[in-house]
Amino acid sequence: MDEQLDAALAQLVIRDRLRRRGLRFSRRSGGALVLQLEGPESTVRPWPEQYHSRYRGVLPVNSPGGVPAENAGEKELAAALLAVAQGCGYDGRPAYRLPLVFPRFAAAFAALYVWEPVPGHTEAEQVDELAHMVRQAIAKERRHVLTELRRRFQGLPRPENAPQQVNWLVSLGGWAVDALRFPHYRTVRWYRRKRFGALELRTSREVFRELHKRRGTAPADKRLLLVEALLADIDAHYGLFRRLNRARRPVILLPDVDTAPDRRAVRDTLLTAYDGRSRALRVYPVVVATSAPGAAPSPQVPNEPVPASGLRHAVPALFHARETAAEERRLGRDVPLPGRLLQVTTGPGRAAGHPGAPTAARRYGRLGPVTVAGLVLAVLAGLGRGGSLLLGPDGPESCGEGLQVHGKDCVGVSDGTGVFMPDAEGMAEVSARIEAENRRIAGTKHATVALLIPLESSNAAVRKQILSEVQGAHLAQLRANAADGAKPPVRLVLANPGRSYRLWRHTVDRLVATEPGLRVIAGFNLSLRATRDAMSHVTNRLGIPVVASVVTAGDFANPEGRGRDEDPYPGLVRAVPTSRDQARALLDFDPELAGAHTALVADTRPNDSYNASLWTTFTEARGGRRQGGGAGVQDMTFASPGREKAGVTPNEFEDFARNICQSNARVVYFAGRAFHLELFVKKLAGTYCTGKKSYTVITGSDATTLGQRLDRDERALLRGDAGVGKPSVSVRYTAPAHPDAWDVEARRWREKAARHGSKPRREDLPRYLAEPQDAMKALRADIAAAGNIGPVQLDDGRTITTHDVVLTAAEGLAKAAAISKTEVPPRERIKQDFAHLNLASRVQGASGWICLTNAGNPYDKATFVVRLDPASTRLTFEGVGWPEGRVPQRNCAVPQMPDD
Repeated sequence: MDEQLDAALAQLVIRDRLRRRGLRFSRRSGGALVLQLEGPESTVRPWPEQYHSRYRGVLPVNSPGGVPAENAGEKELAAALLAVAQGCGYDGRPAYRLPLVFPRFAAAFAALYVWEPVPGHTEAEQVDELAHMVRQAIAKERRHVLTELRRRFQGLPRPENAPQQVNWLVSLGGWAVDALRFPHYRTVRWYRRKRFGALELRTSREVFRELHKRRGTAPADKRLLLVEALLADIDAHYGLFRRLNRARRPVILLPDVDTAPDRRAVRDTLLTAYDGRSRALRVYPVVVATSAPGAAPSPQVPNEPVPASGLRHAVPALFHARETAAEERRLGRDVPLPGRLLQVTTGPGRAAGHPGAPTAARRYGRLGPVTVAGLVLAVLAGLGRGGSLLLGPDGPESCGEGLQVHGKDCVGVSDGTGVFMPDAEGMAEVSARIEAENRRIAGTKHATVALLIPLESSNAAVRKQILSEVQGAHLAQLRANAADGAKPPVRLVLANPGRSYRLWRHTVDRLVATEPGLRVIAGFNLSLRATRDAMSHVTNRLGIPVVASVVTAGDFANPEGRGRDEDPYPGLVRAVPTSRDQARALLDFDPELAGAHTALVADTRPNDSYNASLWTTFTEARGGRRQGGGAGVQDMTFASPGREKAGVTPNEFEDFARNICQSNARVVYFAGRAFHLELFVKKLAGTYCTGKKSYTVITGSDATTLGQRLDRDERALLRGDAGVGKPSVSVRYTAPAHPDAWDVEARRWREKAARHGSKPRREDLPRYLAEPQDAMKALRADIAAAGNIGPVQLDDGRTITTHDVVLTAAEGLAKAAAISKTEVPPRERIKQDFAHLNLASRVQGASGWICLTNAGNPYDKATFVVRLDPASTRLTFEGVGWPEGRVPQRNCAVPQMPDD
């Protein structure tokens, strides 16, 4: 066949590993294509067998004879896909190379087509049996690698008396790998996080249950699942080292798709996967189909056929055309998206496998560029000639400009140039806007405010929460830097202390070293031991003012009624009330809670001040002490293994739910994190209790992510079914903010005034309602004018709260600058003037007035009572509670020595 076609395919599969290639299929280049050769029958029909004959042992390539030629059934077509996997895998592996394995494909194939349910077994038993077979299939597929390692190890030269020892060591090593690495774990994790990621499955058993359900789906859906798993296995095989070492890519041959409907079905399923869940892979196979001219058209938008000589230009041109069309479609224009099938026309010519062709094994070497470079470096190091210079100093891996990888965390300080969680929707966009604003004010005297919060998570709900907080901080920056804003302008930087603040010291050191204009650190949003250590270090050792966010535990506040020299956190101010104040506000809003029959479920995990503070607060709210004395049943405690870890808590919650059912309690206080709250409410709703129609669970502000954690089926579970003895479960908690609060409260005030015979005007609205209502309107306007900062969600209150936290920092800067008559005030001046942010200098936040005491606490700060009703898709705002038991009586005046 045409030598130009052979040369183009050589580049796509990286046949010549030490040569630079111009053609590629990858995420960076635009994805993948399917090449379809069309031409005279005498040239096209024999081509797949000739290509396989020539390059087997050089490339991972399947035998074209393994794909059925006739119109076969569903299972036969699945077996054909299995033949493709085996052909590119162990059976078709190149010499000297570990085989490509397909554990994800093996799992799907075993679940959909190998396993058969035993008649009479329950669904739970069937899921157990399916799980066992799937694990066996995964382990068997992965053992292909161990088999090849054993063969290589035994082929090494060794003394004559060593074979038994070598065999024993290899067997022991294989057993250890099988026993310790849990070969099915990574495969099941792929199904849980990626393939079934939208379902938010929590456990491996849920994955197996979902595979069990998929057995009843349409054949096309099963085929798509198999193909997506196959592509994911190929992508996983080509890790960073293999990509850098330019390992040769696999080839999938699909001959005669015009005469074989099932081969065409495989081709079309690949095209569907490329535009679906498999569109963002790093490595793709090279798929080549053959057909008579025009006999097997593309199911997508067709492209103009190109000759083999034009492939070098046609492939990148097609990717560019798809990118342009996609951009047009994002702008709302009706533009067709070019398909991924590229027809390649060929003419009569000499076949690729003719007798005179040189043997592939003689032409193509075994070593890739990384291997060659490694050998060269090893020689240089052995000779002592500059090896250490070439290798360079050791240091952490970079994960962005100014950011470093430490364990599983990407930590450091970013002014927007380095992006945390770049794969999270909206993070790249809001980071770019922060960078642009920082660049805009770079030529003026400015003060740096750092947002110190964990900026990474694997949980989808927490990732959205992080985005909301970053957006809120940037919106406050824009408000402070507006044309009518007070000096100094704010430079905003993002500082990631790692998950659960575990790497706070590294990040704080970087922050101090790289930001000489640092004046305030804002954030601190988790009430943990590490957070407290970080806050103490920043305020006591470094003397940096802090504006705290949603750390609601009482030990993250300076006590009232004592000298400021005794403050545990000098220079700390808070924008959110403590758990105790929130509980007081809730009781003010609903006084009947004080005498209700209740239960209390509490997490006793050490070093989590949020849980401990809620436990103490809820105990006081029940009217008794932890030892008993209030209305209701005794406390039920559990010790979770971590903030996002279940351990045995589901089993404990099942016992708690049965005990609560037997009690008089219809209100349950829950002192724990949102992850465990989700587990608890599902157990409570799923436990039969014929004597009760509903439960109300009361908890703290960490529940703001609960609505995003629950899927449609779980919400249906919480709605209950009184007819079968399943009570409904709603969750009520005090949120730090709510977007509808001030409009609703203003309407209620007017309706109350109207009931008393008056006709209130806009100017009659109390200022504690009017000013936050205006601030909320201004925030919405700022969101509309901010440009692309990602999707903004206000319901969870995090955007509003963080906006007010950074706005408080900016107001403190402006106050200190005005008093000291300096462009950028010193830190000590800022700490002194924070206490003046009340009365006429109050912070007019979108979450309400922030009136700071001398200790830096918000006095009588509005608290928002919300309810997560499973029958609604939005949080229900119930009303505003006030810690002092009444609305503000004067314009943000703080009385002398308020109660602590």
